[in-house]
Amino acid sequence: MMAGWLKAIADRRPGLESVSLMLLALVFLLTAPQPRIEARTPQSVRYVDADVGLAALLADPAAGEPVAYRAIGRPATAGWLVWDDVPISRDGPPPAISTSGPFSATLWFNGERIGEKGRPGADAAEETAGPIDSLFAVPADLIRPDSNQLVMRLSSHRAGYTPYSLVQSLFVLPYSAEIRRPVRYYLPLVSLGAGLVALAIAFALRARRTGDGRGLWLTLSLAGLALAGLAEISRAMINYPYDWHQPRQALSLFGLTVFGAALLRFAQVRWPAPGQVARAWIGVTGLAALASFVLMTGYDARSAAVTACLTGSTALWMAWRGDAQARMLAIGMAAIPVYALFLPADLIDRGVHALVLGLLAIPAIRWPDLLQPEPAAAPAILALQSTGRLTRLSCAEIAHLTAAGNYTEVRTRDGVTHLDNRNLSSLLEILPGDFIRIHRSHAVNLDHVEALTSEVGSRYHLVLTTGAQIPVSRREVAGLRERLAGRKA
Repeated sequence: MMAGWLKAIADRRPGLESVSLMLLALVFLLTAPQPRIEARTPQSVRYVDADVGLAALLADPAAGEPVAYRAIGRPATAGWLVWDDVPISRDGPPPAISTSGPFSATLWFNGERIGEKGRPGADAAEETAGPIDSLFAVPADLIRPDSNQLVMRLSSHRAGYTPYSLVQSLFVLPYSAEIRRPVRYYLPLVSLGAGLVALAIAFALRARRTGDGRGLWLTLSLAGLALAGLAEISRAMINYPYDWHQPRQALSLFGLTVFGAALLRFAQVRWPAPGQVARAWIGVTGLAALASFVLMTGYDARSAAVTACLTGSTALWMAWRGDAQARMLAIGMAAIPVYALFLPADLIDRGVHALVLGLLAIPAIRWPDLLQPEPAAAPAILALQSTGRLTRLSCAEIAHLTAAGNYTEVRTRDGVTHLDNRNLSSLLEILPGDFIRIHRSHAVNLDHVEALTSEVGSRYHLVLTTGAQIPVSRREVAGLRERLAGRKA
């Protein structure tokens, strides 16, 4: 029994190694400390969803409803946020108010205006979109020993969507000349992105070496993930006006969609099923992803939901159609939608990048055949399939093939014609490289080509050693000439 267990483990070693590394990445995500900013934030603020004016607001200390600042919705015209008892002091480094989100605002500290984040207004024509991140120095002579108050008039008419969280941050922190988010906040994502780009290049190079284009779906998938990561870290490079926030988030969502869709397509071509099943699977997955996009609120939640649908579908496909190794990888793949369920925002910031890198690094480096197997040698014998009969035919005997609907006529150099149940494209996938398609309905064995002829009207034909003349599509002529010239050299 022990020997059987050891053999089962050995047979699944590549998949086990991949899942183990992915689990290490998961442990890192759940336990590694996040970059911390020395800042103080309000437990709650007062919010007035009406443009009442500064004087009226200051005259009524009880105005507004107490809410968490991240729960503030987009005002119909302009709204007012009041932070009472701001924890700020003249002692230590010069203090500042930091705030971010897709809105414009004017700020007052203890009744004195200290700056603007764009220009708020009652409508889009009156408003000027402010930067996504802003930092305002608080003059020392405005700071009291206690009972300090911050007031913000804010509006958001140019976001292009309804933000899940209008005010993304509101802090008191030491003043800095740099307003943008610190690069260290995105350092894990930058490091993971470099690893993903390296993997994408490795998959592309192997696809080129083996001549198997299926691996390019992996390259496209990782390129989409890298694009999403680049959209995320752009906030550390450019403090853009907030009306550019939606295009940035849309670019991130697009990259994640490309990642998930290409990953699913790779799984389908690597561990195939009949074409109708694969198409139906893609259709159902697409509908589920679309429904999750419509039902969720906020780009982070939508991006996480779409990513979860696509990667979850990929995991199910691999578990159903794959071998033992693929089923091990499917277990690791299933961790992505689970992570999305509990930590959707972190999934976009770094989670999906770390999990994918952990899952695919081992196959790419140690077990490349797991995802991109070496192509099998072309058979010397073709097993012809027809109703009630299986005929073995030497590939060297085949002169040309002609499409006959969903079937294929296989003609030998002796003039005998066989009918195969498969279509022309399916047969060409398993025949040696000397068989090439020269027309929508015809393919030939280059070993039996005698001449390429042309007629009036740019009509081309191949003359075979059997005497048959096969039409050649004009778009195939240049490539055919190169192949024939190479054979003569």
